[in-house]
Amino acid sequence: MTLLSWNDSLSLGVDAMDAEHKELVAAMNRIHELAGKKADKATLDVAIQRLAKLTAKHFADEEKHMAAIGYPDAKRHGYIHQDMLQKIAAHHEAFQKGDGTVPKAFFDFLVHWLCAHIKGIDRKYADHGAPTRV
Repeated sequence: MTLLSWNDSLSLGVDAMDAEHKELVAAMNRIHELAGKKADKATLDVAIQRLAKLTAKHFADEEKHMAAIGYPDAKRHGYIHQDMLQKIAAHHEAFQKGDGTVPKAFFDFLVHWLCAHIKGIDRKYADHGAPTRV
């Protein structure tokens, strides 16, 4: 079962960022699929590590994009990224210390985080960088 399906409401119209967001959705869905199949702890751990690495790369790419378009709230957006990376790391650490199951709270966090992040603060830089319509 799919955790989160990509849909137009998640599209920013910034091709590179949309492609990376789709990768994040796929990585989340992979963890969810593995958990549903009761994959072993090591397999799940690798999938969670992959999501964490993709997220860090995406945030770095997004921050470069915001700098390139002169987005005025880029610094605050970067602080939000730092906070999200810390939260992902905390969930990952809890998983590593646990029994090898991925708690529903982790999946709830991922879906809420990605949807709110894209539709909220990412939408602001996308709108800022959009060409002016006449």
